[in-house]
Amino acid sequence: MSKILLLGASGYIGQAFITELARRSCEAIPLSRAQVNYCDFNTLRGYIRDELGGIDFLINAAGYTGKPNVDQCEVEKDATLRGNLLLPQMLSHLAAAEDFLWLQAGTGCLYQGDNGGSGYNEEDPPNFCFSSPPCNFYCGVKALAEQVLREDPRCYIARLRIPFDEFDDSRNFLTKLLTYEKVYVNVNTISHRGDFVRACLDLFERDSPRGIYNITNPGAMNTRHIVAMMEKILQPDREFKYWESDEEFYKFAKSPRSNCVLNMARLESTGIQMRSLKEAIKDSLMNWTPLKQ
Repeated sequence: MSKILLLGASGYIGQAFITELARRSCEAIPLSRAQVNYCDFNTLRGYIRDELGGIDFLINAAGYTGKPNVDQCEVEKDATLRGNLLLPQMLSHLAAAEDFLWLQAGTGCLYQGDNGGSGYNEEDPPNFCFSSPPCNFYCGVKALAEQVLREDPRCYIARLRIPFDEFDDSRNFLTKLLTYEKVYVNVNTISHRGDFVRACLDLFERDSPRGIYNITNPGAMNTRHIVAMMEKILQPDREFKYWESDEEFYKFAKSPRSNCVLNMARLESTGIQMRSLKEAIKDSLMNWTPLKQ
């Protein structure tokens, strides 16, 4: 049985990894910074060697995304750099030194548009980054990290986009749509949280080629269509209002947002299948679990 170390276990994506690792009866070790300063190379190396006797796989679900949203990364630039660039870079060096495979939870929010209808694949250069502005600071830093890790022969980079599932949570895209005063209309490919982590673990278990993978549910949806499904299934006691234009939205938002469609062909070529986006959203709404008050 593989020994798997999970960083960022208390976060939104980390929690989903814990659930799936338990379902698969994996030997998983969730590690918090309160236990071990995993941002320090020598400290983490000593823990892996002395406490664990080595590992087979490391999952990095840690990082800094900003609260209440990505606009905070424009303010907390040091934390954004440390969590999203310096930590992954250090883990890459550690994986080489200790010879283990690892996965970086990345982002697909590195593009704008749908690439002429075909969606952006893993080889398309980002067009929402520091070298292709405008972009927000978070996405610019994530693009730099991906550039650094792209050549790491031990690393999977799993591109996540706008996570959602059936569990009401402030970080769930469906919860955000239910609670936003106004909805921003756009077209995106997005990721069911459980489907995302299952695909990530499948990559490791199948010994799939290392590298970058878009991991979103196939298909793209307009926000209005998602809201229409909410109105039909959840029947929320509210009227949805929409920003009338980008100009109006950006009077509220402090930094640019990525809206894009990704191509899923590379993940599908490994034999890993994900259900369609429409099916995943419908299932999440049909099984919606509100937060307990």
